[in-house]
Amino acid sequence: MVDLNLLRLIPILAKEKNVTRAAQKANLSQSAFSHALNRLREQLKDEMFIRTHSGMEPTPYAARMIPVIESALSKLDTATRGPSHFDPARDAHTFYIGAVDYFEFMFMPVLTARFKTIAPNVRLSVDILSETIKVERVENGQLDAFIGVENVQHIPHYFNKHRLISDHFVAIASLERSDLPDQLTMRHLVSEAQIHLPAVSSGADHIDNWLLSQHLYRPLATVVQSYAVGGRVAVASGYLMCVPFRIAQELAKMLPLRIMTLPEGAPSYDLLLLSHRLYDYQPALQWLIDELKTVRI
Repeated sequence: MVDLNLLRLIPILAKEKNVTRAAQKANLSQSAFSHALNRLREQLKDEMFIRTHSGMEPTPYAARMIPVIESALSKLDTATRGPSHFDPARDAHTFYIGAVDYFEFMFMPVLTARFKTIAPNVRLSVDILSETIKVERVENGQLDAFIGVENVQHIPHYFNKHRLISDHFVAIASLERSDLPDQLTMRHLVSEAQIHLPAVSSGADHIDNWLLSQHLYRPLATVVQSYAVGGRVAVASGYLMCVPFRIAQELAKMLPLRIMTLPEGAPSYDLLLLSHRLYDYQPALQWLIDELKTVRI
């Protein structure tokens, strides 16, 4: 097999047509270059270059090799140079993210407004998918990342975890539910009919897990797939709904809802950005991760 370090000398000599200049270009001594050329001649069984009145000219065999060698060297250079720089102000890019409703409800308005200014050609495409599908698609490179929830789903060890936000649970109900106190008790949680939005698609839920740890259960009247729908159902039905506090604040701005605190010991809601170690070295994804970690809502 021919040494690649020898092959790279062929295009150089073809361009320079002079061994001394070619040696300087290759950062070799003239004797080392001449020795390398002789090795090539022996290995390839061809003269490779012939001295003429216009300088060193490649043989027909060498001339056929030159474009192939140049193309191969160019590809090797590109492959070993590493990922290209990402400029959010100029580059066009679409990020695909699997997420939970909290992320879409709270983060997307802030991110869309921010990207409009600092990254006008960047788009976010968010899918509310099951955890299994999200993991599979991230592993296959179909999703750049997914937004998960701490303590209620399995996170593979080869995913990098970035904490985005921590929230706490409260309850919301129609303003017409004046019979309920501002501070709910366990009795209210186990007796009042409630609207349920699972934290993850498997059905696992912080509030249910918390109550179950005390051998308690709550009556669930209906299940919804988004906080916005849950808020409307709460207004229409008078049912309770346990939601993260920031979600409750936003819903109360839009709908006639009141916010009540939960009994002491209620769980927190911790949102995670999860990326695969196989892909998250890429400059564009690193930029997105940094942006998401700095969002304040």
